[in-house]
Amino acid sequence: MINRNVVLQTLKCSPSQYPQTLDERFPHVLEKVVKLWNSPDAESYFADLLQPNGRGGGRFDRDGFPDKAWEEILQLQILYGRQRPH
Repeated sequence: MINRNVVLQTLKCSPSQYPQTLDERFPHVLEKVVKLWNSPDAESYFADLLQPNGRGGGRFDRDGFPDKAWEEILQLQILYGRQRPH
């Protein structure tokens, strides 16, 4: 399991923004987000997570994410976009 402090430091987010559902139910997703956070590759990973037919079959061919996980992914994508130089 990924360390909460590492996530907060890497994402530069407040504890209230911590993606708890991803941490508890989809730790592999959160680990990959943290791994890619300082890379332009994070953009394509977010796109893959959020597109119905993204690379690797998208996410609608499985059970999908619960609403709270979708919300956290979207919030992380927004946070990532704000922190990236344009």
